[in-house]
Amino acid sequence: MSDTPPIITLADFHKDPSSVLPILNQEDGALLLVDKPYGFTSFSTVHKIKHLLQNYSGDKWVKVGHGGTLDPLATGLLILATRRATKYLTHLLGLEKTYWCELRLGITTPSFDLETKIKIIGGLENVTSEQISQTLSNFVGTQLQRPPIFSAIKLRGRPMYKQARKGREIVMAEKNITIHSIHDIETDLPFVRFRAECSKGTYIRSLVSDIGTKLGTGAVLTNLRREKVGEWDVKDAIKTEMLTSLSPIK
Repeated sequence: MSDTPPIITLADFHKDPSSVLPILNQEDGALLLVDKPYGFTSFSTVHKIKHLLQNYSGDKWVKVGHGGTLDPLATGLLILATRRATKYLTHLLGLEKTYWCELRLGITTPSFDLETKIKIIGGLENVTSEQISQTLSNFVGTQLQRPPIFSAIKLRGRPMYKQARKGREIVMAEKNITIHSIHDIETDLPFVRFRAECSKGTYIRSLVSDIGTKLGTGAVLTNLRREKVGEWDVKDAIKTEMLTSLSPIK
């Protein structure tokens, strides 16, 4: 296999949809840019492609993986790999990522997003756009970040979110991450929107929670879209419904 596997994009799909499954199914496999929809887990998206290729190839098992988990309540770029191309996934994990984010001030939740019960905090009366922009800029740089307890990080082989949902007390270890930039800031209280470019391992939910703590209002992530992984852009990704419309017949 070459250093970089073939990459299937939206342009390839529009040019020749019938070529997508044969390329993904070849022995060396390929990378696939997918625009993950809201409410789907990264695993369920992988499973859909795996099921397509199993039907297409007749094989009982086809290796498919992804290059970085995207939360169920987030949308955007998820890079999949098939067959031998899955070996390339470790390279993807280290790439920088760009997210478009929306947060709501004045509330908190245990999961830092809308998955769990909301607690009203308030305190927006004296918060200004200038204060918000300055607070966001203070998060640019290398720092320690504590991942949310509702995350796919595993402890003794079990995802932490499963432990959190059982009400067990969990203390997550802090990790070094880097926020390279925060820009395109829009303030429409109680909502704030911005783009963030960050290193691997960054949890935008934790960033949002920390922003809320600094402002003294609390904050919850209400919308998240991954726009870029390295140089790959979600504009070039294929919608999952387009993929599932492909015929599984050879």
